[in-house]
Amino acid sequence: MEQPLRSYFRGSVEDIRALFDAVRARGLEPVGYRVRGDSVYFGPLDSFELLPLGLEDSQAPGRFRLYRNPLGIFRHSSSSPKYWLHPPVQRVLEVSEGFEVEVVRDGGPPVALFGVKPCDVASLEVLDRILRNDDSYQGRRSRVGLVVVEECTVPGATCFCGSTGTGPSISAGYDVAYARLGSGVVIFKYGSKIGLELIEELGLARASEDEVAEYERTMSIARKSASHLPQLQEVSRALEKSVADEAFWKEVSSRCVGCANCNMVCPTCFCTEFVDYLEPSGRARRVRQWFGCLSYTYGQVAGMHYRPELHMRYRHFVLHKFLFYPKQVGLVGCVGCGRCVTWCPVGLDIREVVSKVVARYGG
Repeated sequence: MEQPLRSYFRGSVEDIRALFDAVRARGLEPVGYRVRGDSVYFGPLDSFELLPLGLEDSQAPGRFRLYRNPLGIFRHSSSSPKYWLHPPVQRVLEVSEGFEVEVVRDGGPPVALFGVKPCDVASLEVLDRILRNDDSYQGRRSRVGLVVVEECTVPGATCFCGSTGTGPSISAGYDVAYARLGSGVVIFKYGSKIGLELIEELGLARASEDEVAEYERTMSIARKSASHLPQLQEVSRALEKSVADEAFWKEVSSRCVGCANCNMVCPTCFCTEFVDYLEPSGRARRVRQWFGCLSYTYGQVAGMHYRPELHMRYRHFVLHKFLFYPKQVGLVGCVGCGRCVTWCPVGLDIREVVSKVVARYGG
């Protein structure tokens, strides 16, 4: 549901800077997509200049390029809020030479997710349900005191958030959102009381009818450009029918190399394993690290292997996103960010795979 006219405000890029400063003035440390050398990753934003404003990414199956463009739109990095909330490697406990065990607990100041995209905000709801009993995740999640969103006015070539209902605009789960229009105007809106307070602090003028119309037109075009999947309910039904067709899954996954890049960059993949490291001194540490279902050893247990063939593991990945997640937590596990398409070294496109499933087993 679109917000009423009175809820839209107009500003400029400098007002985004002012918003950043206002967030920090409230004692919140911003985290988001940040520039590091010639790359962008999700992490602490020590200054406004670390935001990827003035950068533009070009994404395609198996391809990511970053360019400097003062008017460009940056979509997202390979890493998402999951990278901060559910880190790839975490110390769990340490054991001293005297066999004293210390449980490692996360701590830190309250933070604000700043400049995150709608698809990544949607991923938080999935992770919140999956990891509701995970102390480490919940500890970090409780530190998030504010969510500032940048809506996608020009989705990337691998984005399909319009199909999953997770973008390119946002209607819930945020405090302040802004959208940079082609005219140079930045449209702001609020999704909470604290969001309204921040907008009032900035002293922003209300957007005119023409500016709101430009915003709505821009987002409508963006939504259509990011819609590449059949209806999600149809996808789930077709996938359930396809499970036993080994030949079909061998065919659609024939280019997969089992690298698990898709697992690592997916904002909702959450699986981990525990590894113990022993030192000659007698000290030891246990770490938890990401572990993807595309990896060969993921389904291997003593005496057997649940998914010894690669097509079985790829099938599980697709089924988990569109069939198992809805049954487990009531939400589709894919937010349409397109990272699994962009960062696949062979450009295997989940949109094409899902469409083939529906073409064969739909109806």
